[in-house]
Amino acid sequence: MISFKEENRKFNYRVGAIILSADKQKVLLHTIKGYGFYLLPGGRVEWMEFAEQAIKRELEEELGLKNIQPKERLYLENLFEFKDVEFQEVSVNFVVELTKEHAELEKEQQFIGVEGEKYIYKWVKIDDLGNYTVKPALLKDVIKKYNGKFEYMKVRRRKINFL
Repeated sequence: MISFKEENRKFNYRVGAIILSADKQKVLLHTIKGYGFYLLPGGRVEWMEFAEQAIKRELEEELGLKNIQPKERLYLENLFEFKDVEFQEVSVNFVVELTKEHAELEKEQQFIGVEGEKYIYKWVKIDDLGNYTVKPALLKDVIKKYNGKFEYMKVRRRKINFL
């Protein structure tokens, strides 16, 4: 994976997915036990791997999702501090629109992913996103205002707190 650390600074190259339910009314978020916020499902890009390959691989590993057609949504440069480490993260985020073929994934409102109990997934109504802490926060608007266009954004945040 493309992630390296120098002293108290870390660089990540990440992919994320805005996974929309078949009816386009809900989005799938995930958290890690002990965190007080949600993220987009995804993970780190491997060396010599394109972002689209990475998101397909990550979603199959984490959720068992196959036969998806990711659409580029957001290129994000993100500077933040977490657990006393300064992060510089570049992420490519995709929209994945589920079909009836993926109905099994929508059965439970909240569930544990394939990779273990540490990772908790939750379907959230897009209209209710304001009630959730999502990092980075601008993702709420990116999800709500999806119009099929690709965007570039950058954000600088101070510390991310667990709760």
